[in-house]
Amino acid sequence: MTIFLAADIGASKTDLALFNLAGPGLTPLFQSHLVNNDFSSPEALLAHFISKSNYHPEQACLAVAAVVRDGRAMMTNRSWHLEGQALTTSLKIRRVELINDLTALAAALPVLSQADLITLQPGNPPVGKIGPQVRAVIAPGTGLGQGFFIDAPPFSLARGSEGGHASFAPINEFQHRLLQWLQGKNKAVSVEQVCSGRGLPNLYLFCRAQGTPSNSGLGQEIAQARDQTPLIIQGALAACPCCRQAVKLFLEILGAEAGNLALKLACDHGLFLGGGILPRLYGKISFAPLLAAFHNKDKMTDLLSSIPVHLITRKDAALLGAAAWGRSRP
Repeated sequence: MTIFLAADIGASKTDLALFNLAGPGLTPLFQSHLVNNDFSSPEALLAHFISKSNYHPEQACLAVAAVVRDGRAMMTNRSWHLEGQALTTSLKIRRVELINDLTALAAALPVLSQADLITLQPGNPPVGKIGPQVRAVIAPGTGLGQGFFIDAPPFSLARGSEGGHASFAPINEFQHRLLQWLQGKNKAVSVEQVCSGRGLPNLYLFCRAQGTPSNSGLGQEIAQARDQTPLIIQGALAACPCCRQAVKLFLEILGAEAGNLALKLACDHGLFLGGGILPRLYGKISFAPLLAAFHNKDKMTDLLSSIPVHLITRKDAALLGAAAWGRSRP
């Protein structure tokens, strides 16, 4: 039995699981969900998980919300530094590989089942196996992750990117006003600042500044909250005008950026929507603004209508991808 540790280390939480690489499928032997604030370091968190599992892994793949270079990662939205070689020593694991969290989510795309997805647009993907199969993923969570998976047998490639930090491109007059409003605070405005859990409060404050009212008492509650995003989502579901407008704006921006990604990657085998925000909205808020903005690409409208669009509902998809990545390594 070869015990393998997979982890998805985000800004606020970490999902972890142990697998038997010699066994069939990717069924966890032991799995847990931990809150990062409960631990002083990633080493402490990982050591705690291993001690509770009654297993000791020989190899590990850690998906991290960070740029990974030379086996090192400094997390983007948390002051944690990880180094693969140092972790092999401290945890007594033979090999520890660090990958970007969107690389892990991209690696999960070909192994997700239909039960893990909701299809928003069936599209008309190519049939047969001629040429590479390209899938793209965009995931608004704490930040805005983007990545892709290319399957060109006998080769395949999963890759995350830092596309969320590219410049925000407004698509209408209202969004132009949003850009100008944000430029009054920051010279550079990334799409992540308006299309993520960290960006949703910016949209809410902008809508308030444009005169859109909040429900009685909710505005003050949001202003005093340390984490405003859950309250804004709750307000949108409760028909607060300002929260609803902010969420609609969020969906429009996400749809436009997803269309940009789909065109740049020519992902004719699917555009996948990940992250934790969208599953909380699906079925309660219309996704029509997202799909309308996704299609709104002039001569490329028909092409974008042919691309399948799926919402990932599996909460541990990046963890599954980290396991799939680990299994594929020699």
